[in-house]
Amino acid sequence: MNRSDLVAFYAPRLESMPEPALVMDQSGDVLYANRTLREMGNTPAGALAPGDLAEELRALVRDWGLQTPGDGRPPVREFRLRVVLPDGAGTRHVNWKCAAVPAADGIAALAWGTFKSTGPGREMGFTVLPSGIIQAASPALCAVCGYSRDELVGRPARQFYYTAASRRRIVNQLNERSEVENGAVTLRRKDGSPLTLWYSAEAIRDAEGSIRAYSGYFQERPFPFSSKLASEFTRIVDALPDLAWVCGRDLRIVAANQAYLQAYGRDRHDVIDRTEYDFLEPRQARFPIEAAIKVFEEKQELLHPAVPHLTDPKVWYRVIRRPIFDDDRQEVIGLLGIAQDISAKVLQENAFMEQLRGGEGDVVVVTDDQGRILRRSSQTLNPSIFGRPETFDAYTLDMRPVLDLLHAEDLPKVRQAMHTALREHREQHLECRIRNQAGEYSTVLARLVYNDACYGEPRMYAVVRDISGQVGLRTAPMVIERLRQASGARTDRELASFLNVSAAAISNARKSGRIPPDWLIDTGLRTGRSIDWLVCGTQARPN
Repeated sequence: MNRSDLVAFYAPRLESMPEPALVMDQSGDVLYANRTLREMGNTPAGALAPGDLAEELRALVRDWGLQTPGDGRPPVREFRLRVVLPDGAGTRHVNWKCAAVPAADGIAALAWGTFKSTGPGREMGFTVLPSGIIQAASPALCAVCGYSRDELVGRPARQFYYTAASRRRIVNQLNERSEVENGAVTLRRKDGSPLTLWYSAEAIRDAEGSIRAYSGYFQERPFPFSSKLASEFTRIVDALPDLAWVCGRDLRIVAANQAYLQAYGRDRHDVIDRTEYDFLEPRQARFPIEAAIKVFEEKQELLHPAVPHLTDPKVWYRVIRRPIFDDDRQEVIGLLGIAQDISAKVLQENAFMEQLRGGEGDVVVVTDDQGRILRRSSQTLNPSIFGRPETFDAYTLDMRPVLDLLHAEDLPKVRQAMHTALREHREQHLECRIRNQAGEYSTVLARLVYNDACYGEPRMYAVVRDISGQVGLRTAPMVIERLRQASGARTDRELASFLNVSAAAISNARKSGRIPPDWLIDTGLRTGRSIDWLVCGTQARPN
């Protein structure tokens, strides 16, 4: 059997293979390439990046030609190269196997490749660089998301995930395990609506093991358990007095009680088998969808103590979202949501918070007995600490723990003050530094007040006022200058005479940065000047 006979024998078999395959002669020329490989670029070399399959096989064929019988060399060789896909989706890894086939007129090489984990890539394929920039996207992916190729390629991938945490989770998995099969992720369509897809992906590495790209594909296929969730939970949610609903992993609601429908003024056919994006305004739908995604990804219960109604800000709810696990308690297949009306309690707390505020610039932050932020007043500091969020998520999203905001050196005294306020119910006053959104620290005066009357549970109300502008006015040289102004002294020596201390005492106070309290008290009593003005320089002088 010569090489022509070999090609005639193997060609029909290779043509039926869904993955790339070819036959080469001893000189490295391609005798036959199957349809899959032809679609990748007509020639093997044109389809590979950066390695050249023809060169790799040519070396193997030459090596086989030098073999002697019984030398122990394996009849099949394996190696991996990266291929460029024909659908514009970028690169994939292909594991190649090559076998030498003796012929009457020389040696032929039979080679076939297997895509590593991600398949041939004819679905909604993509390739993302380690920097997070989208390098390639197939037309099918662009179409299902509503973008043109130019709107995707060259843009940061994080812009197209519904939450930033989703992308971080996928990248971490690929860095740790190199590949993910049959994962689920929610993307953001061009119109802003959520699109939950299955995905498989792998980390593309070079010969040194460094990651060159992340590549894979998405698939649109039904999510299981939707009918199971509907049949098992419809009666349960109908029996609950509060707003209650169940959604599947694809974010579509499969069960909702009458209280839920009435709260949004919808009929059952408007809600069932739809996401919140389908029956709420896009701005309103963002919060519940992001909250649901967080439950599915973190596999933990999510509690929002005070959330304004998305369509009626006068109504407030305590919302809890609980994950529903599969029978093996490994994967979250659904979510049970319950919203309890707490409008009366919020109204009472609002009045208490407003009563605590001593000025227009005061911000009131409410925490539980663990120091976790529950809500805050609508005012914000400048530069902003929390920012000015949307009305409906001001009390729920992006609320970092109190201790994460504080300067490390201030943590001990803040902990002590919080403990005293919460455990001993004694009002506390302190100054501390809080990180703002400008990346710097604002110095604030905080008043900590305990109260459990509104909800019947311990809460701490921190009334915060930015005093950063006063810090410079309270330095020792500035205080000494105000002491001189109050006493009428023109020099340090005259001030020392007024205070009945030595001139050296004034000099030492300026150098050490510490002003004896009795100097302030004595000057205040004798001149009628406010102690606050002497210390801070911000109080108006008495008439």
